Amino acid sequence: MTNLPLRERKYAATKAALMQGLVSRLAQQTLDEITVKEVCAEIPVSETTFFNYFPSKQAAIGYRIQLWSIRTLWEMQQQIAQGGTYLDAIATIFDSAAQGEEQNPGVMREVVAFQVSQKFDFQPLIEAEYVHHFPDLPGITQVEGQSIDRMIGDQLEAAQQSGELPLGVDLPALTAILIGVFFISPVMLSSGQSGSLRDFYRRQLNILFRLTPKP
Repeated sequence: MTNLPLRERKYAATKAALMQGLVSRLAQQTLDEITVKEVCAEIPVSETTFFNYFPSKQAAIGYRIQLWSIRTLWEMQQQIAQGGTYLDAIATIFDSAAQGEEQNPGVMREVVAFQVSQKFDFQPLIEAEYVHHFPDLPGITQVEGQSIDRMIGDQLEAAQQSGELPLGVDLPALTAILIGVFFISPVMLSSGQSGSLRDFYRRQLNILFRLTPKP
């Protein structure tokens, strides 16, 4: 990263700090309760600076989703390259989301809200952003963020083409079911369902893929 222009490195670092400053507060507050002023006070930068990077608090959540999807897609690519299956790669999506919730409690609540209310329109990252967030992941600059429905749908399609799923499986319906599991499970856990999010996801995936007809 030292070979990159200082301006770009500062841009990546400040954008990351603003996003993380907001996300870290979700364990105690909802997004509506968090003010841009308090996020900026900790860095410290002006509120104007925040809006130079993000047009809204929701946009900062979108950036967090983008970064998560890039890392997860990279991990899935590595897994498949090492002989993993496409269905295993789908499980990685859910494991990664559960890990993110453990690291930043409350983030999945806002991801669900973002999915409902916002349009996914990820802006391409500059190299300094890749290097700042993923310094030790070779080849990750070639990976672009994707929405969850595309991440799951692409892997199901590849699983069908590879023979992991039979040709008769209704992929759009299966994609919709998996998206439902992805978004509803955190809500169910917060309403009293016992166990970790990762375990809850895995239990549902095990049932679902056990019921899916084999080729």
